[in-house]
Amino acid sequence: MNRRIFFIITCTLALVATSLFAGTSFREACNDLVAKSKGAEVSGVDGWLFLKEELAHLAAGKFWGKDAATASLSKNKEYADPVPAIVEYNQLLKDKGITLYLMPVPPKALVYPDKIADGIDRAAATAELALYKEFYALLSASGVQVIDLLPDLLKSRDSSKVYCQTDTHFSGQGLALFAEAATNMVKKEKWYSTVPKGEFGFSPQKISINGDLARMAGKQDLVEEIDLVIVRDKKSGQALASDPKSPVILLGDSHTLVFNSGGDLYATGAGLFDHISAQLGFPVDLLGVRGSGVTPARVQLFQRSKQDGSYLEGKKVLIWCFAAREFTGLGGWRNIPLAP
Repeated sequence: MNRRIFFIITCTLALVATSLFAGTSFREACNDLVAKSKGAEVSGVDGWLFLKEELAHLAAGKFWGKDAATASLSKNKEYADPVPAIVEYNQLLKDKGITLYLMPVPPKALVYPDKIADGIDRAAATAELALYKEFYALLSASGVQVIDLLPDLLKSRDSSKVYCQTDTHFSGQGLALFAEAATNMVKKEKWYSTVPKGEFGFSPQKISINGDLARMAGKQDLVEEIDLVIVRDKKSGQALASDPKSPVILLGDSHTLVFNSGGDLYATGAGLFDHISAQLGFPVDLLGVRGSGVTPARVQLFQRSKQDGSYLEGKKVLIWCFAAREFTGLGGWRNIPLAP
């Protein structure tokens, strides 16, 4: 074969291989990757792994109002729309004198769309970014205060890795953005200056993790390094403990537990609870659950208030943090009472 022809064919095949999704919308790419995946995880590019359920959420498009039933994975379509349940919960808390700050954790693929497949760039996810902005504006118009971290995560994604490559959670750097955003909101509350403050010590630490996505893929030897900051009480030198009497509740899924609970959540003393507590100056009340931070987390809060009738007395703020993919989650959005 003529060398020139061989060179042209080789270059053409390489171009096709590296631009498989060129011209494909981000939503279509997510849908295609979900369809081709045989496991719970999806392999992206440059060693990045993504949760299949997260990509399915992004492929679903608009997920509230009349579109909720189609987008939701819930079998009971009556509870598909997240808006009514969130608005009602906000009102229940308001009636108790408690301010809700809704702090969803954006999908990793929405912050790093260029890592899901060759041929997908950051601009491809523009429509989905606009969709989230529209959704949060709707909640805000209904009186719900939303802490939207998407702008900060997108701004920081190139200078620091804000999500783990092989895990479903944010990284230490990403976690710091969430902690700062939450504490900045709480510090604006009028009662905040009246609460006694403690002193805390901080020590940087680098750890190696075998992420949950890597384990799902059977890649037990795949590790990545994570930079954390360990928080300790300055006087005792001990890790912080959740305070049931704290005016602030941190409610949610494993994003409230990662780097705090140890074991398969990797570390202790460096989680969202630890950093929010240290920045506020006092330990908050941690109500975190593994799995969904939507219904199970709210049920846990209900049970706590049922066991202790005075539990909600003195509570001023509830920070509700969970993976945004739960907006279309299998459990749906049931109305859960705040207290008996």
